[in-house]
Amino acid sequence: MKNETKDGVLVIYLEGNLLGEHTNAPVMEMIKKSIDAGHKKVLFNLSGMKFINSTGLGMLLTAVSKVRNAGGELALCDLPEQMKKLLQMTKLEGVFHSKADEASALTFLKGAAA
Repeated sequence: MKNETKDGVLVIYLEGNLLGEHTNAPVMEMIKKSIDAGHKKVLFNLSGMKFINSTGLGMLLTAVSKVRNAGGELALCDLPEQMKKLLQMTKLEGVFHSKADEASALTFLKGAAA
């Protein structure tokens, strides 16, 4: 999993399968460090993600909650079709700001208060 900061936004590139704690703990630690450093905008780029289960979805929900409770904003971009369907089936599409690509998500987050 790779990450970088672009225009004050922590961009996390999730790849492969998002299934459990081996992925979740490092992601949540990255977000905590970013918030502690005063950077409260997070973008998950999901272009390399193959599969997500309920544990992975729970991690995304925890992440959005932590970021918003800190006064920041979180967005998703480049969602695979399976992820789009999962968010629709679970009625969670309204919880996340989903954008078609990284550029539009960064533009959205730059305009969001934090």
